[in-house]
Amino acid sequence: MAWRFKVSKYKNAAPRYPKREEWINEVPVGMLMHSCGNHIAASCQYIAFNVDTGGGGNVGILPLETTGRVGQSLPTLRGHGDFVTDMKFSPFHDEILATCSADDIIKVWNLPETERLAEEIALVSHTAHLPEQERRIETLAWNTVADDILAAAVGHSAKLFDVSVAEEIYDISSHEDQILSLGWHGNGSVMVTTCKDKKIRVLDPRSKTVAQECMGHNSNKDSRAIFLGDKDFIVSTGFSLGRSREVKLFDSRNLGNALTTDDRDNNNGTLMPLLDEDTNMLLLVGKGDTTWSFVEVSTSEPYFTQHALERTEKNEQIKGACLIPKLGVNVMEGEVDRLLLLLHNTIVPLPYIVPRRQYKDFHADLFPDTKCEEPALTSDQWCSGQNAQVAKTSLDPIKRGTVKILRRPDKELRSKLKPQGKSGDDCTPIQKTKVVASSPTKTSSVTTSIASKPTKPAHTSKSAHTSKPVDPPEPVKPAEPSKAAKSFAALHQSKCKYMKGVSEHASKHIVNIRRLCRTLPGQSDLFVANTKRCAIPLEGSGGLVAILELDKPGRLPDTGVPVIQNGSKVNDFVFDPFDDTRILVGCDNARIFIWTLPADGLTETLTEYDSYLMSHTEKVYFVRFHPLAKDVIMTGSYDMKIKLWDLSDNTEEIELTGHQDEIFCAEWSPDGKLIATVCKDGKVRIYDPRTSPEPIKEGTGPEGSRGARVIWAVNMKYLVVSGFEKNSARLISVYDANNLGKPIHTEILDINPAILIPHYDEGTSTVFLTGRGDGAILGYEVSDEFPHLFALATTKPEGVHQGIALMPKTTCDVRKVEIARLWRLTQTTVEPMSFTVPRVKPEYFQDDLFPDVAPPGKPTMTSQEWFRGGNKQPAKISLRPADMKPLSEAPVEAPKAKKYDSYNPETYKTDDMKKEELISAMTNKLDTKEEPLPQDEAEGVDSDEWDEY
Repeated sequence: MAWRFKVSKYKNAAPRYPKREEWINEVPVGMLMHSCGNHIAASCQYIAFNVDTGGGGNVGILPLETTGRVGQSLPTLRGHGDFVTDMKFSPFHDEILATCSADDIIKVWNLPETERLAEEIALVSHTAHLPEQERRIETLAWNTVADDILAAAVGHSAKLFDVSVAEEIYDISSHEDQILSLGWHGNGSVMVTTCKDKKIRVLDPRSKTVAQECMGHNSNKDSRAIFLGDKDFIVSTGFSLGRSREVKLFDSRNLGNALTTDDRDNNNGTLMPLLDEDTNMLLLVGKGDTTWSFVEVSTSEPYFTQHALERTEKNEQIKGACLIPKLGVNVMEGEVDRLLLLLHNTIVPLPYIVPRRQYKDFHADLFPDTKCEEPALTSDQWCSGQNAQVAKTSLDPIKRGTVKILRRPDKELRSKLKPQGKSGDDCTPIQKTKVVASSPTKTSSVTTSIASKPTKPAHTSKSAHTSKPVDPPEPVKPAEPSKAAKSFAALHQSKCKYMKGVSEHASKHIVNIRRLCRTLPGQSDLFVANTKRCAIPLEGSGGLVAILELDKPGRLPDTGVPVIQNGSKVNDFVFDPFDDTRILVGCDNARIFIWTLPADGLTETLTEYDSYLMSHTEKVYFVRFHPLAKDVIMTGSYDMKIKLWDLSDNTEEIELTGHQDEIFCAEWSPDGKLIATVCKDGKVRIYDPRTSPEPIKEGTGPEGSRGARVIWAVNMKYLVVSGFEKNSARLISVYDANNLGKPIHTEILDINPAILIPHYDEGTSTVFLTGRGDGAILGYEVSDEFPHLFALATTKPEGVHQGIALMPKTTCDVRKVEIARLWRLTQTTVEPMSFTVPRVKPEYFQDDLFPDVAPPGKPTMTSQEWFRGGNKQPAKISLRPADMKPLSEAPVEAPKAKKYDSYNPETYKTDDMKKEELISAMTNKLDTKEEPLPQDEAEGVDSDEWDEY
């Protein structure tokens, strides 16, 4: 809902149609074969595209700013023996182009300077020739953070290559049919693929595993999928079962169902999704279409916002499309993106302009910092498991014009790298020493027939063909990047990022709950459970709370469900963590009733409580047991006071003051020493109750007045607070427990009236959040690393729920890598849920996910000991079964033998050698005669028996 009320800066962005003379005309595109590529690619200096000239696999190359007629003077790459299926420029080197072909070959080209393209019309030399594959290569994708890492779709396999040494390094053969597309996450750690088996998969290539998979589009026609930059969301395009085109948005942390599906039309062309990750502008261009559309993508509803539908001139069909890199756009003309359309014999550049009153100044609000062209990792660092994020740079011409960035010299191909192509191929090592010029450069025409307009400030490069050495520029201190900490937020790799939550079988559900009461105040969880039973409030006079046995699933009777009757409206209730049969209930009449339940479960309505506590002057909002000391509880009331009680003699011991308004929540610290509170007066407080009744620390809390919750996290280093903004949007904030002044990080979620109730798992530092009436359970990891909150997979069970209850860690099945178990209350059912994490070696005990825990149900102190100042901590126990070895002691697997070794004459075979082997095999088969043929055994007459006539 929030998206509908936001004003998008890019809503009115529209393409500016250039004049006919500004097109690239008379390009021999012709009739192109179908492939999974886009048929055109661009860097900040070059355009590469499929051409139909002279047979074989040819690729046309032009300077980016080319205009006018090209004709027969088109510089062409001629290095493949069959149609080029895809081509991609390196994100870090404008002159490095990778091409793949139906001839089973991948080549990497080091293009000459734009000024030399006119001299080298036929380009036949390539930098690297990667190992020949057994099948046609469909598409390519460069890693987004690591230099020289190239992924390719080869039949059923996704393969990764280190271009610097021309070797295959990974092979993920987990697909059941042909891979149709590849796409890297913005942090370069995982990939997304679409496949002809209709599935979308998220791959972790370095562990050679499929982290997530789901059904994508119901048709096996061509489909595409891309990540939304650094976000954990995936946009996919494909076809429905009725063959209509559709666009879907998925959360990669939970691929169970698409967040939304946008049905487009019934055209047959593949939709090519072109994303500007800085602005979330998504261009959907269909092959063979005459129109394309501009959509803005959001990670909250309504997800897709359609802005415009554009049409080609004279309804000419589109053969291919691409966006140029963000560093190549003309920011001083309001150009946020530039779309290149490949038509029948032309290339049309279409700059997307955001209208502004004037373009004399740089509009910083339109151009956020974008990724620079410096790789964050080398190929060796990435392969060793390191993660990093590409730094960002400003698009402000003033800042770019005063800062000179010296490109690092890339490692040369090792001496063993030899030409592998046909005779005559001139393979040269990759030389990537590159200087970003501080002044504009002029791009010369390819020939005299190609008219080039003056270029905008662009990057110049010195390729390996340059005869004169490049003088390094004077070192200048680079400008400080804005929001540097935020740009590196994706470096953290959570162990539970791909956790999966599922509801267990219906045979374990408690069903037919009637008259559920949902009017309890926001301070109450509404649903609590221990390992044996759960409690839920029911409508009706007398304050009814139903007690259900979890080990007795099935259908409840329509009437006569056993309850405890409190005589006043119930506001909150909680089980004693050290006694499964005791439950406390806080009511409107300012009393806290203490009940003892039968050990075998409640079989009839109870009206006689054991005792009650009464000291508050207003209704009691919440009750909390001490985590370590027996018989110590904390209660909060509308009288703005918190009281601590000793249940051994039902006496009030301590009263905490200092709150100026309604208390939303109070939570014990895990060691039982401190109490954290969040209040309607907009303050977060920490108390040391045995030292002072006043808060020892105080900070600024959520501004909203709807409600809030607080929990302790990461060994009491942080407080996590869920609440609301002034505009009623839900938020999550992290506070430094040692300095509560202001939150150190805040995430705005959505607009929803339900308070997010957090449940914290200390072993994995995971917090589960959900509210009444929500249909999803959010997961976040709390970490020492900024921004301290890292989103995990969102779980969306069937239907909406009213509350959840997290079980102790000892109830988890560590053999299934189950990190959490909980019970979920819906309107009519109580259902168990299991949260697991995919692991490569589940046969080992995952000791990184299951640290030692305190045994549940065992207090460490009596109430008297705690009130006298005791702080005894529990002795922790291991969750590891005796027959399981810890993962930390698992043997390290030896590296697998390379499937290809291009330089070993024993494994590398030329075409002639393969031909000889084939002929030899066929000859040997013909020579082998196990049984004589019938005609060989036939007997005739001797020659002298024939009569001559």
